[in-house]
Amino acid sequence: MSDTRYNQQLALHVERGIELLAHMGAANAWIYMQSNHVPRGVILRVLAYPQQRRQSGASLH
Repeated sequence: MSDTRYNQQLALHVERGIELLAHMGAANAWIYMQSNHVPRGVILRVLAYPQQRRQSGASLH
């Protein structure tokens, strides 16, 4: 698997995790992202520091 493909998949999992955060809370978002192999540091940053997130979909273009 190429880095580009991995990064696109990772971005999709992070986006879905953010959606889950808004609708189902941080615990569910964490579990989803962890189960999809999002690195722990990324999960922590996404959940704890929302101001540091990229704009939605920015990494998918």
